[in-house]
Amino acid sequence: MGQYRSAFRGTGLVFTDIREYQPGDDVKHIHWKASARTGKVFVKSYEEDRQLRVLLAIDASASMRALNEQGAFSRAMEFTSLIGALTQAGNDLFGLSLFADKPLTYLPPKSGAKRIQQIISALMSAEPSNPGTDMAAGLRNVSLLNRKPSIIFVLSDFFSNEFRDELRTLCSIHDVILVQIESALEKIENCGLVSFFDAESGQRVVVDTANRAVRQAWDAQLQKRRTELHDLAQRSGADHIVLTDNPIRPLLTLMRERARRISR
Repeated sequence: MGQYRSAFRGTGLVFTDIREYQPGDDVKHIHWKASARTGKVFVKSYEEDRQLRVLLAIDASASMRALNEQGAFSRAMEFTSLIGALTQAGNDLFGLSLFADKPLTYLPPKSGAKRIQQIISALMSAEPSNPGTDMAAGLRNVSLLNRKPSIIFVLSDFFSNEFRDELRTLCSIHDVILVQIESALEKIENCGLVSFFDAESGQRVVVDTANRAVRQAWDAQLQKRRTELHDLAQRSGADHIVLTDNPIRPLLTLMRERARRISR
């Protein structure tokens, strides 16, 4: 919990009191009504709002849901439970934006145990009408509906269309973390001829996993996707983590790295 608080800080300021103006104070904080009433110049006093607004933008497309309990969507639900527990312990606000080929469900950030239950329920009952993914539309929807600065985790396998501009727009206001979820079965082993089915396009392809060159090319493509997404995140002002199984390890690594960055 301490690492969570160190890594993610409140971005808002809450008005607390007024005090007399002192040289160096920002003139935009002058309280004009109090100054006019008393004949002295007063400024507004603020303190940091420590309550965080946390939103999970989760891809519920067919590629995320393909392998049921072994698939990426199950990892997303585990990650949601983990973040939900942290936000509840910190009395923070917790919300959800669910999307596939179009925006599906939006639950604005709120506090309390009931909010976590509502979010888990929305994830369990999600049934997109089409199998595809439109990441750009999902991020645009978050920008439109969630205007206040927030910590936004985007959970997806990122098999989608181009979304660079939408990500940059989101990062201009919010603290964004891309959570790239990879199924354990995405790393192929030597299993002979294997038929793969694309859950979104319906295309089938047979892969000779016994061929060492095929396995190496497959692994190289997976690493390329990770690197490209990491570079996009850095250029846009976001963070990037890869989630393959246990959600705690990559989240802890992220929090430690962010705490080091803040302390510099």
